[in-house]
Amino acid sequence: MELTSFVANQSALADYVPTTGVLNTGMMSDIGRATVYGPDTQDNWYSRFMKAPLSRGDSAMTARFLDIPSRVYNPNAPDTDLFNGNKPEMRSNVAKKNLSRQIAVEVNDYYLKQMAQTDEMIGDTMAAIMATSNACYMDDMWVASKAYFSGSTDSAQATQMNTMTANIADNGFGDELNELLWDISQKQFGYKSTAYNSDKTNTKSSKVAIALKKDCEYPAFKKLLAETFNPELLRIEVDGGIGYVDDFATPAGAPSGAGELIGMVADVRAFEITPMPDTLTTEAFRNPVRKSTAYFTTYEYAFQKNPFFNIAYIFAPEA
Repeated sequence: MELTSFVANQSALADYVPTTGVLNTGMMSDIGRATVYGPDTQDNWYSRFMKAPLSRGDSAMTARFLDIPSRVYNPNAPDTDLFNGNKPEMRSNVAKKNLSRQIAVEVNDYYLKQMAQTDEMIGDTMAAIMATSNACYMDDMWVASKAYFSGSTDSAQATQMNTMTANIADNGFGDELNELLWDISQKQFGYKSTAYNSDKTNTKSSKVAIALKKDCEYPAFKKLLAETFNPELLRIEVDGGIGYVDDFATPAGAPSGAGELIGMVADVRAFEITPMPDTLTTEAFRNPVRKSTAYFTTYEYAFQKNPFFNIAYIFAPEA
C-alpha cells in the first residue's frame, strides 16, 4: 500500500511529513494489512449491550409505557364510560454517565522509518500503531463497563438481591447456584412482576443475559448447567449462553451479610452502551520539536441502566 493512501500530497517515503489532519475514522478500517494478536485483551461480556451509534445528538433516552388498568365491566354503562381510552403513563431514563477518553501513541521519526523502509510497508506500520491504540481501547472499555454495571446496585429492591448459603468452594454450591439461576431467569423474570426492577414497574423478560465470576467455572458445575439450560428446556432465552468474567466490581448497595458479587442476571434491555456520533476517531499530530508524530484515538460512549427492566444480583455468603 502506498504512502499516499495515508497522507495527502506525498508521493514517496522520503517526502513523508505527517500532517495534523484526520488519519482515519473507524479505527482499523483503512489501514491495509493487519495481523493483530491480543492475548492480554479482555473479552468484554458487556459488549453485547452496545447499541447502534447515534447519528446526531449527545444523549440517549430509553422509555416504556406502563400498563393501562382496565375498568370493571358494567353492561349498563354508557359508551363514553366503556370506550373512553385511558392515558398510559410513560417512564423514561436518560443516560447520565459518559466515558470520554483519548489515547495517544507517539512514534519517533527514526523508529517510524525503521518500521516503514519502503512505501509498501506503510500499511503494516500503521496497522501496528493502530493495534496498540485498539488494545488500550478494548481494555479500557472492559474496566469501564465492569465499574459501571457491577459497581452499584442502583437502589435495587431486596427481591433483586440473592445471597448464597454455600460458598464457591463448598459442597452443594453448584447445585444451589444452578437452581438459583433457573429460578431467577425462567420463573421470576418470566412472569409479570414489580419485584425485580428498582422502578417497581410491572414487567417480564423475554431474553436475559447471565454473567458469573470465573471461579464458578468448574467442570461439574458447567455440566450441570449445560443439562439444565439446554435450549430445548428454556422458556426464556439466555443471550449468548452463560458468560464468565474475571471479576465484578465491589457494588455499593450490597445487602448486609453478603460477600462478593459472583453473578448477575439482567434483562437484555436493562443495560445500554450507546456510542456517540463519530464514536472512534483517530488523528495525527506532528511535533517538530520532538521529531515525532502522536496518533490520538478518541472515543465517546454513554452508559445507562434502565430501572424499569429486571436485574438480579447474586452474592456469595459473607466470609
